[in-house]
Amino acid sequence: MNPLVVVGDALLDQDVTGRVDRVAADAPVPVVDGATTRTRPGGAALAAYLASLEGRDVVLVTGLGKDNASAAVRALLRGRVTIVELPLTGALSKKTRVLAEGHPLLRLDEGDGRAGQATREAADAVAGAAAILVSDYGRGTVDTLREELTRAAARRVPLVWDPHPRGGAPVPGTRLATPSAREAQGFAGG
Repeated sequence: MNPLVVVGDALLDQDVTGRVDRVAADAPVPVVDGATTRTRPGGAALAAYLASLEGRDVVLVTGLGKDNASAAVRALLRGRVTIVELPLTGALSKKTRVLAEGHPLLRLDEGDGRAGQATREAADAVAGAAAILVSDYGRGTVDTLREELTRAAARRVPLVWDPHPRGGAPVPGTRLATPSAREAQGFAGG
């Protein structure tokens, strides 16, 4: 059986969670005590990970580099998802959320990496897909494979597009686009 292919931008998500009982003496900011850190795949990598939990073969086509965040995503997906890598210029995007007892205090964003050119292996993965999920965060992966995605949709391969405000428009023939309410309003001009 051909795999589900997820095409899009991987991210690394990290939550730092603790409790706040006081304000710092040196600045008017909360002090997070007893912090624990949880790291998980984000963006297209999260979509691929969740799809793999259903027991089906999943291939993730994404840009990864030589940075620590890219290495962490590889490790988190190892044994669950087949990764087809596009070269990444810069560091993979990492989003760190600081929470106090489940309430967000702050988010730190690092990494501005962009996927480079498509590879033959990536094009072959799209061509051999049973179904495709596009998770476009506007970091280059989808742009490099737009022609291949258009051809797949024309062949009637089921293609679902999860748009992001920074990403491009779905290719013709997309069966389903899944914007959030805010994104739908933006696309509708409202």
